[in-house]
Amino acid sequence: MRSVLTMLGIIIGIGSVIMIVSVGNGVKNSVSGQLNNAFSGQTYIMAGNLLGEIFPEAFFNRGDVESAKEKIDHVASLSMEKAGYATSLSKKGEFVTYYCAVTPDYIIANPKPFVAGRYFTEEEYDSEARVCVLAQNSAKNLFGHTDVVGQTFTFEIEGTSCELEVVGVKGKSDSELYEMVYFEDEVEFDMPYSTYNAIIGNEDDSFEQILFKPDSAEEAEGTIKKIISFLEARKKLVGQKKISYISFTSYMESIMKVINYITIFISFVAAISLMVGGIGVMNIMLVSVTERTREIGIRKSLGARTSSIMIQFLAEAGVLTCLGGIFGILFGYLGGELICFIMSKVIGINVVALVTPQVIIAVTFFSAAIGIFFGIYPAKKAAKLNPIEALRQE
Repeated sequence: MRSVLTMLGIIIGIGSVIMIVSVGNGVKNSVSGQLNNAFSGQTYIMAGNLLGEIFPEAFFNRGDVESAKEKIDHVASLSMEKAGYATSLSKKGEFVTYYCAVTPDYIIANPKPFVAGRYFTEEEYDSEARVCVLAQNSAKNLFGHTDVVGQTFTFEIEGTSCELEVVGVKGKSDSELYEMVYFEDEVEFDMPYSTYNAIIGNEDDSFEQILFKPDSAEEAEGTIKKIISFLEARKKLVGQKKISYISFTSYMESIMKVINYITIFISFVAAISLMVGGIGVMNIMLVSVTERTREIGIRKSLGARTSSIMIQFLAEAGVLTCLGGIFGILFGYLGGELICFIMSKVIGINVVALVTPQVIIAVTFFSAAIGIFFGIYPAKKAAKLNPIEALRQE
């Protein structure tokens, strides 16, 4: 029982580390997969810098976009984008609205399945048609159902209102994280950028940012640099650093670093319990040496060497911690699975616990090392006992 209680400290320490690492890896993989599904390859090109400064002389127009698409390879999509909030009205009431004014190939950079209808066309864009593509939940909010292609609602922005016809309804994204960004009681839709300009009376067809997506992930970095060089040359801004970009990859790297730092920090905190467990091993081994003094004396009087006595007690300490490590790994893995299951149910994102073989091997060796380290002093004490004094011990 004493040995089992000693192992308990090791089990809790190892189990805590395995649990935290497995949950951390699961969350990291889930977030990475969700974001990749929603935003993989996307890059925003901005008429400004990463410090938030905007340069009107670097603003883009449709001619810039079309020229870049024609002259640069590996461009799957280059879409203007202007997003903001306004108001929508229907028979169901008034709704806060998130609109996204874009060009027709925006759907390539931000693909979604369609519940009904289609995306707006180049012809509709050129003619400034009063059309839009609703999100699935938005269609339900405005009309009560998703079979709404051909129906209209009122869109109000900057004191101007107009009727927009629904030409398509986009389904939900495969990414649960993407869906969590938007509120259920809001309306969200895409509309032609030209239509947006016509509604607000803006004759200037310039915009601050472009959404870019490459046709190959391997070519993304090189292509984005070519696009920026092309735009700088076209606007005579070479060397002025007035056009910059921020990519999905850089966001991902930052997010993964934060998750890794949090996991490592919490793992170190949990590892403190391993030190407590190691002290418990040392304590039990010291007690064992005291209780078995006569046994040690008999062994030494029969010719046992000092090294043999040391190895015996070190082996006992190692076995205790290794067994604790094995049970700790099992406890940590099952605990991680349980936590991930609860997280998946609570937040609605599928999280799967993940423990790599490298972590298991490292933890096993670490637990054995703890046993050996904290077993050295008791083993030395046992090995240095005088056999005559030991045999006198009652």
